Amino acid sequence: MEFLKDAFSVCILFALVGGLAGSLLVTDYKRYGWFMTILFVLLGMIFAAAITDYFFPQNHPWLFAGVGVFAGMSTTSFLDAFKATAPKLAQRIMNIVSKKAEEFIGSDKSTKE
Repeated sequence: MEFLKDAFSVCILFALVGGLAGSLLVTDYKRYGWFMTILFVLLGMIFAAAITDYFFPQNHPWLFAGVGVFAGMSTTSFLDAFKATAPKLAQRIMNIVSKKAEEFIGSDKSTKE
C-alpha cells in the first residue's frame, strides 16, 4: 500500500489529469482513429507525469497540472514528427502494437465478419 501512496501522490495525479486534458485538446480522432487517439492520450498522460515528476518539486501540485497540460499537448506533435522522419519504422511499430492489441482483445478474422 505504501508503494501505491508513493507512486500516485497528489502531484502525480494532477499531472495525469493535466496530461489527459492536454492530450484531449490536440488529438483528432477523425484523423487518427479511436485506437490511436486512446494511445496518444495514454502516452500524453505518462509523458506529463514523467516530465513533472523529474523536473519539479512535489510541493506545488497546481504547477504539475499546468505543466501536464502542455506536456500532453506536445505528445501528438512528437509522434507526428517521428512518423515524418522515420515512416517505415513508425509503420512497423504501429503494426506490432496493433497486432498485440488484437491478440490481447481476442480479435481475429471470425470477429471481423
